[in-house]
Amino acid sequence: MDLAARFLPLLGTWTGLERLPVEAGEAVTARASLVLRLDLGGTAVLQDYRQVRSDGVELTAHGVFRAAGSEQVDWWLFDSADALPARATGRLADGALVLESEDRRHRFRGQGDDLEQQVDLRTEAGWRPVLSGRYRRLTGH
Repeated sequence: MDLAARFLPLLGTWTGLERLPVEAGEAVTARASLVLRLDLGGTAVLQDYRQVRSDGVELTAHGVFRAAGSEQVDWWLFDSADALPARATGRLADGALVLESEDRRHRFRGQGDDLEQQVDLRTEAGWRPVLSGRYRRLTGH
């Protein structure tokens, strides 16, 4: 898989707002920034992420995307919440990347200078949204 060509709609520096639904009451909002860049001779896409919620709580993360065969993408996300990273696997097509691990589904969609992210948590009742974000590209790929 040619990561540079496939990840092109997602590469760059992004900033925007996120909405984190809560069980009861209004959703918490957050400002977030993402950097997605090619590295390791074009064999990996590295991700830097920072989220600052409206209540002041901050989360940082570093992700590594690697091609696994001709279509599959593997992703590991290390974060400041100190959870051990689980491998998520998925596919990238038409500017959209959908990855699933045992308990989460992450969807990224890049279109021009706009990026959307949706994170869902697997529950007994099905998928429950835990984050939706919209970001604007600050710098190109």
